[in-house]
Amino acid sequence: MSQIAGLTRPYIQVKREKTNVVAYGGDQGFFQNASEKAEDERKKRMGCGIVAFGDLLLYLAGSGSVYQIRENKKYSGRMLSESEYKDWFNFIYEFLGGLPEKRNRGLSGFRLSRKFNQMAAAGNWKLRAVWGWSGKKLFKRMTEMLGKDIPVILCIPMMLFKKDKGKGAAFYKREGKVFHKACVVSEHYVIVTEIFEEKENIYLGISSWGEKYYVNWNEYEELIHAHFLGTILGNILYIK
Repeated sequence: MSQIAGLTRPYIQVKREKTNVVAYGGDQGFFQNASEKAEDERKKRMGCGIVAFGDLLLYLAGSGSVYQIRENKKYSGRMLSESEYKDWFNFIYEFLGGLPEKRNRGLSGFRLSRKFNQMAAAGNWKLRAVWGWSGKKLFKRMTEMLGKDIPVILCIPMMLFKKDKGKGAAFYKREGKVFHKACVVSEHYVIVTEIFEEKENIYLGISSWGEKYYVNWNEYEELIHAHFLGTILGNILYIK
């Protein structure tokens, strides 16, 4: 394996309550056994954008006090309990304005960029975010952000047409040097934590549902260029 770019510090760790297994990043599945309230159901079903945004801020907070806010200062740089993570998730949920009640959709990338810039301005961070549009700049921008030790929020695009339902990005699990397809995913936010080359293939190491998966970059690039609005809906929160 030859690493192209990657985060320099351990990624977000959360100890699961039932199994004591340490999650690789947050998981909206922490709300699996929450109340039957419609709001908790939305968190479980459409909370991937909240998880990605929250994990990004937690990782940044671990790099120095300049990126810490009152709500995450006590969580930065250590393993969280599932209960602590849910408290953090709920703060981010409120900060982002919750999830839509009337449509079966999560957060837009444009809202993520706007709210990130709001927080950055309040904290006098020397960072600014925009939602990416270009497919041609996507790989370069991901490597650039990881080179600056900034996690990359990537949105796997939704499939807009009925003929494309069931299609999406393949997520792989790794056993040694062998990659096994675990699932096919669309309309979902993940965090890219590393990019590397293995046997002439380039892979993105990602955090999703508290697990580490891999996405084949060539497959992903083909996906976003082959579907309507794919390079916009399948882009990143570009922070510079």
